[in-house]
Amino acid sequence: MREVRLSPAGEYDNAPRPYAHITVRPLASAMGAELMGVDLANLTDAAFAEVQDALWRHKMIFARDQQLDHAAHEAFALRWGPFAPDAYTHGVPGHANVQPLIKEADHRSKGLFGSGWHTDSPFLPEPPGMTILRAVEVPPWGGDTVWANTALAYRMLSPGMQAMLRPLKVRMSARNNAFTQKQADGKELSFASEAAREAAFAGNAHPLVRSHPMTGELSLYVDEVYAVGIDGMTTAESRPLLDFLCQHITQHHFTCRLRWDVGMVAMWDNRSALHLAANDYDGFRREMYRTTMAGERPA
Repeated sequence: MREVRLSPAGEYDNAPRPYAHITVRPLASAMGAELMGVDLANLTDAAFAEVQDALWRHKMIFARDQQLDHAAHEAFALRWGPFAPDAYTHGVPGHANVQPLIKEADHRSKGLFGSGWHTDSPFLPEPPGMTILRAVEVPPWGGDTVWANTALAYRMLSPGMQAMLRPLKVRMSARNNAFTQKQADGKELSFASEAAREAAFAGNAHPLVRSHPMTGELSLYVDEVYAVGIDGMTTAESRPLLDFLCQHITQHHFTCRLRWDVGMVAMWDNRSALHLAANDYDGFRREMYRTTMAGERPA
């Protein structure tokens, strides 16, 4: 007899903290929150510290009606620390760390960049800690971004599964993603340089269960785009486990979904969240700009 899937329960806590300088409204029970009435370009140090705390708690936070150009975007991003290296682009002219994510109205592809569940650039030895994305032009419908809480997903696993996973290391590489993109779009995936491409393909092994450096919270560090194997296992052994974990993380109960507006800025914690950009807006233009901030070697 086939069992009916039961909804995971018992570990949801996305309630806002009582901040003194900002107001936070949760987006979903699993994760995500809106910063209400803030001007990201002019936060006091005390307000910025609360924004940081809100990000670590809610995994993804966003604010509406932000008047940021490339320079203001960079200035806000630098309050979080240094930029992470970007394997894919050189940035926009005059702002090397502001990466364009633009899909033109006439572009048709089943393999849109970012359309699979992933964390940003985990193939790097020190993957980005967090990402900031701002919307300049959005389709009238479609083009949403969805996030999944990998810390909540870890807590919802059985103690036996948690114990089995903790010693394992997952191999992260851009090789499979590049192959998939070429098959879907007919084009080679663009990298900032040939050296960046080779390094991305070689990849790195990271703990499959990582600890957050600011909070100590444990989370699953695995995705469907870049996770290509588990060190010490054959492909036949690791593939079912990776598939199970990706399906577990991305079930609806652990996610939140954001419908973009012009002027919206979203930030997410790559250490404890996966994200996916929905590729469902053919015929419309979408223009976004991203910065990724330096992280540390996962531990």
